[in-house]
Amino acid sequence: MISFFRKIRQKLLFQNRVTRYLVYALREILLVVIGILIALQVNNWNEGRKTLEQERRILIALHNEFDENLNELNRDIARIDSQLVASRQILDFFGEATSPDEFLLDSLILMSFPNFTWNPSSYVLNDLKNSGQISRLSDEKVQLLLFGWERHYENLEELKSEGQKSSDAFIEYLREYSSLRNIDNTGSIGSELFNRSKLGFSNQELLKDRRFENIVDDKLATAAVLKLQYEITIGKIEEILKATQKL
Repeated sequence: MISFFRKIRQKLLFQNRVTRYLVYALREILLVVIGILIALQVNNWNEGRKTLEQERRILIALHNEFDENLNELNRDIARIDSQLVASRQILDFFGEATSPDEFLLDSLILMSFPNFTWNPSSYVLNDLKNSGQISRLSDEKVQLLLFGWERHYENLEELKSEGQKSSDAFIEYLREYSSLRNIDNTGSIGSELFNRSKLGFSNQELLKDRRFENIVDDKLATAAVLKLQYEITIGKIEEILKATQKL
């Protein structure tokens, strides 16, 4: 092909057709430029396709991570619900003329034990944040949701910290003033491991102590506030799941 073009140029020069030669040369240059532009366009298209595919994989990973976090959060909310019911029942016993059944009280105290264990996975999100890729996502809505999630979770961590303090105070009191053996005996596993105490102490005595009433009340209040925040969290996760549903 190159030899063919060279022969044409030589023939045109030989015939002293300079104008035609220049036109032909310009056309040849134009064809080369067009070829280069097409090659660049194809390369850009390939790079764009790779970028979109990479973003699709990122969105899938984010979606799966937040979906699992939502499932774990719902399980933690179920534990909080059980705790709220038990704590309310214990508070209702204070000031009553008749003491509740001892085994019932011990089982309610045990149900009030659970700490707030939701600790969402953030491997994918942290990787995006540390690499600066959040701001490079093509979907602006996803960007805003992820930045908003960071702020929301910081506030949530503060509430979880307060809930942990309340739980710690609850357990420390029981270690000092209750029969943990009797409480443990009411659990499905504890009933096989622990016999009831033979020291003659009943946890019904705790219902006469204002300190225990305050501790149960504080645990109930912090759990109720955290549950409300968890319900807001569910809404935020569902928004992220909807925005990243690009499978």
